[in-house]
Amino acid sequence: MKGLKCTKKNTIRVKTALFACMVFLSAGVSGQTDILLSQQMFSRINYNPASTGLSEDLNFFMLARQQWVGFKSAPATVVINGHTFIPWTQSGWGFSLIGDMLGIEKSVNPKIRYAFHLPLVQLKSSLSFGIGVGAMVKTYNFDKAVYENPNDPERQYGNQSQTKPDFDFGLEYNSKYFNVGTAVTHLGNKRKNSRTTESIPHYYLYGRGMFDINPNWQITPAISWLTTKSVNLIEGNVTVFMKKKFWGGVSYRVNESLVFLAGAYIGNQLMLGYSYDYSTTTLARHENGSHEIMLSIRIPQPQKSMRATRMRECYHSWW
Repeated sequence: MKGLKCTKKNTIRVKTALFACMVFLSAGVSGQTDILLSQQMFSRINYNPASTGLSEDLNFFMLARQQWVGFKSAPATVVINGHTFIPWTQSGWGFSLIGDMLGIEKSVNPKIRYAFHLPLVQLKSSLSFGIGVGAMVKTYNFDKAVYENPNDPERQYGNQSQTKPDFDFGLEYNSKYFNVGTAVTHLGNKRKNSRTTESIPHYYLYGRGMFDINPNWQITPAISWLTTKSVNLIEGNVTVFMKKKFWGGVSYRVNESLVFLAGAYIGNQLMLGYSYDYSTTTLARHENGSHEIMLSIRIPQPQKSMRATRMRECYHSWW
């Protein structure tokens, strides 16, 4: 194939924007990976369904990410989700939809999210169990691929697609001052060979503190670990909030990137956020960083159940 050769990735997005590094070409690399978002803290249900329905309000989250600006066919991602707590089911219900575009590959990952929340009244906290059920739909346009050897016997042509069931599971413990969680995505998928296009299981572990500096200011340090067994990513974050006004923060992904975040509350129902990722690897010579724009909408419900009110006292709310 023409151009750069594949090298071992130090990014959690093992798949690369260069056609030369696509998994289904002759130099293939190992399995696809989850999207990596810089503002994921505002809506965790994309990777941990246990956070679904922590509030009885209607919550909607939209995010657009353009990664590695300056690379041709670099990853572009759109995320939409919504969820709420439904009292008569004593559970949280929601949905998520992730669209990802990378070179000759496009993927769509719709899921239904469900979580059962167990209030731990004496501890003033709650424990949640969540599942995600959906499908991974991938489409490939092989006519856009460039081969070093036009007569490659493994060359493929035209459009191909595949649809497979997709499942997630997660746990999360919430109190007013901190939360910890763990989750696994793409359950049941296994890497069959070095050139598989399946989304392999991803394992998450994270924790976040929420501390009041004074009545108007809050600080939220956090740390997370993501692994696919063959790839590991550790990230630390500190974000400062001016309550109901603005926020700003910084994240560091070990051997990966430095991330700057900022945002504002627009009234009592909207949050608008932006983040910029600066690569700390040699990739920075060839691209102009990654950008995210986030919009979060909360539609308050006028009457809340006793259970929902009790639960709200057991977790930290961005609102």
